[in-house]
Amino acid sequence: GGVLLIGSIGMIYRFDRKRRKERYERDSARLQTQILRTQMNPHFIFNALNSINEYVLENNKDLASGFLTKFSRLMRLVLENSQHAEVPLEQDLECLRLYMDLERSRMQNKFDYTIEVDPVIDQATTMVPPLVIQPFVENAIWHGISRKEGNGHIKLAVVQVGERLVMRVEDDGVGRTIVAHNTSTQPPNKTSLGTTITRDRLALLAQQRGGVAGFRFVEVEQGTCVEIE
Repeated sequence: GGVLLIGSIGMIYRFDRKRRKERYERDSARLQTQILRTQMNPHFIFNALNSINEYVLENNKDLASGFLTKFSRLMRLVLENSQHAEVPLEQDLECLRLYMDLERSRMQNKFDYTIEVDPVIDQATTMVPPLVIQPFVENAIWHGISRKEGNGHIKLAVVQVGERLVMRVEDDGVGRTIVAHNTSTQPPNKTSLGTTITRDRLALLAQQRGGVAGFRFVEVEQGTCVEIE
């Protein structure tokens, strides 16, 4: 009887473990298909191609060539990175630089940006989910800086806290309160969808690694700040 009981418990444990693994794989596959659709907003691609077209019509070959080179490099990196659950930090930051360079050029230098990485972090070997903070950078540009009078600034900081990696996105735009007020009567947009998928991705990562992963908004004097852990 004891042998049968132990055997039954073992079978139940293995079955539950297999079930949880299959569920994780299904959730992971579902998120991977959603990630590619949300990482690069169709409006961004449309606006980028329009900017290239304007440079061509103005016969500004240098600007057109430079913009097109960055745009094609960004698209290639996004497609490559979307096939992997994790990529080196330096590669992820390169994507963000290209994205912000293109948006900055398209918006006629309406904002500047800085990227600071903790010196103790090895950017070549530190692995992160690809473009997990891109939706927050996009939100800072489209909803924070674009609605601000005058120029703005976006700061990205990556620090190591114990065994955790904390990525901070801060802008000096109009702030979440004004954005929420202006969009309260509108249906959920791409920004909220990107935030939801990011939350799901981090939750899945926490389950896989058995640690803590998520994001939170931090109160700042001006603009918006979010910390991704």
